[in-house]
Amino acid sequence: MTDTPAARPQDDVDRALIAAVQADGRATLAKLAETIRLSVSATRSRLRSLEEHGVIRDYRARVEPEALGYTLRAIVRMKVHGSLYDKVAAILDREPQIVRCLRVTGESCYVMEIVATGMSDLERITSELARVGSITTDLVYEIVVDRPTPLPGAPRRVARATGEGADKPAKEAL
Repeated sequence: MTDTPAARPQDDVDRALIAAVQADGRATLAKLAETIRLSVSATRSRLRSLEEHGVIRDYRARVEPEALGYTLRAIVRMKVHGSLYDKVAAILDREPQIVRCLRVTGESCYVMEIVATGMSDLERITSELARVGSITTDLVYEIVVDRPTPLPGAPRRVARATGEGADKPAKEAL
């Protein structure tokens, strides 16, 4: 049986290392070691352990879809007809513009994020999905929040209407 990410205890040094990798996935081991104040070999060992236990899954470049010609972003909710889940899986395998797909509870079976070069491109993808289920499509006009997974115990941040103090920890509710 494989350990789950939660099975590996994490201390403050691990959390600092995770935060450093989230902030700069291209940082060298030497830079990470300097940031968390450990030797390079100790940092390498901790990083390897976090990877082996599935805490750190991969390292990716975040690419701006618009820079690649994807001018539309849509959220599609889908309810699958009958037992056509294998057909959904086949569509997901061959359609790289479905950049995220979540299996969910509730009325929908899936929630997907799709990038498209225009309306006809989006229609091509949604038409294929509509053959195996009922879909609802919403166009995204602004991404309000896009951040990495928070570390447990990290202070909450609140933005003030004036923009001042946005980086101050939130006061705990009484």
